[in-house]
Amino acid sequence: MKLSTKISAAAVSLLLLLSQIFAVWNLTQTKKHLLDTIAQAESMQMQSDFGNFWQEYKKMKSYFQDRRGERFWAETKFRDSYNEHMVLYYYGTEICNHTPYEFDVSGRKGEEMELTSFRYILNPPRMFRETLNGRKLLVFFLEGEEGIFQVVRYRDVTDVYEESDALLWRGMAMDLVLSACLLAVLVFLLKRILKPFYRLRDAANRIAGGDYTKRIEHPGRDEVGEVAQSFNEMAQRVQEHVQDLADTNEKQRRMLGALAHELKTPLTGIQGYAELMQKVDLSQERQMSALEYIRTECGRLNRLSKKMLQLTELSGEEQAEKRPMSAKALLETAREITQWRLRQQKLRLSVSCGEDFSLDCDADLLLSLLTNLIDNAAKASSPDSVIRLTANREGLFVEDSGAGIPKEEIPRIAEPFYMVDKSRSRRQGGAGLGLALCAQIARLHGCTLQIESEEGKGSRIGMAFPPGFLEQFTI
Repeated sequence: MKLSTKISAAAVSLLLLLSQIFAVWNLTQTKKHLLDTIAQAESMQMQSDFGNFWQEYKKMKSYFQDRRGERFWAETKFRDSYNEHMVLYYYGTEICNHTPYEFDVSGRKGEEMELTSFRYILNPPRMFRETLNGRKLLVFFLEGEEGIFQVVRYRDVTDVYEESDALLWRGMAMDLVLSACLLAVLVFLLKRILKPFYRLRDAANRIAGGDYTKRIEHPGRDEVGEVAQSFNEMAQRVQEHVQDLADTNEKQRRMLGALAHELKTPLTGIQGYAELMQKVDLSQERQMSALEYIRTECGRLNRLSKKMLQLTELSGEEQAEKRPMSAKALLETAREITQWRLRQQKLRLSVSCGEDFSLDCDADLLLSLLTNLIDNAAKASSPDSVIRLTANREGLFVEDSGAGIPKEEIPRIAEPFYMVDKSRSRRQGGAGLGLALCAQIARLHGCTLQIESEEGKGSRIGMAFPPGFLEQFTI
């Protein structure tokens, strides 16, 4: 059963129950009031009739010779003067009954009811409610002075009970009809009210099925609309998170594929040369050549494993361990680390720091960034070229005049294992991890890796400071 039907059924059931309770109470009170009015009128009439009878009896009492004459007079007088709803008793014996019923004057068996108080001419009558021959009766009993005469008067109130019951049943039938109509209206209105929740349910099912683009359109401005708006924001966050996970997974997949490819080439060569040395009697020169190749490839694999380890460690760090360091000292340290390798390649490093400043950084990581950039610049440069290392208020940069990077390759150049010229990079011992490391290091310092390059004219790559970053410097 749907929520709208449950709420409507509960509301209508409660309303029906309350209406029936009120109807029963109202009819009961109306019936009681009507019976009280009838009882008061009948008892007053009874008092009046019997009072007149009693006054005439006292006037005629002296003329009676015995009880027989007294009884005859009373019977005759009562039959001629009083209506068919009364019964007269003489010393407890019925002597005149105008009614179709037989009453027991000696002991009342009906339910005695209390009469509304008012002034009585004689002793107040007693009233009983009885059921005779299937009829509902109000029976009044009045006894005269000295216990000579007793009078019973009745009033048939069956129609009052029947009409009350009929009204109750008609009211219940009408309540049922109105409740059915009310139920239909409530179900319709609640469906309209709960329609946004149904849209939320459908959207949640769509998202659970993998459609993360689903949103609630026109959520409204009420509480339900606020929930829908929150749902849209949640769905947006979920979509972004799922997309990030998908992107990360794709990057990891590409990185693992590239790693497997990078490992395959040197391992195949090492295996081939090892098998050659085992199975073929090589000359001393060829043996040394094979061993040199194995040593070179093992060194490349060692550097590859170190960079992979460093890249993995940096990916899990939230922040770098920063300490103040002079920018000029940082550049001089990078010069000392790379100068021997550059001399072997017949390259020269030019260091420029216009004004010194203290930089809050992790010195080891920044040295790794600069040495990787210098190493990449060296691979792209021809002998006798100059590589420029600069530090200014824009950032730390390494510039060369080498082969450059094609424009369409720049967006992917910082991806792990991505290489523009794969054959040349492998010949020079590269694996495509240097710029990926540099990008991670820049991110840990709150900066970005900036790449400017033009094919055939060289590149300018470095860690660019964001706006306001210089406020951290002590000049």
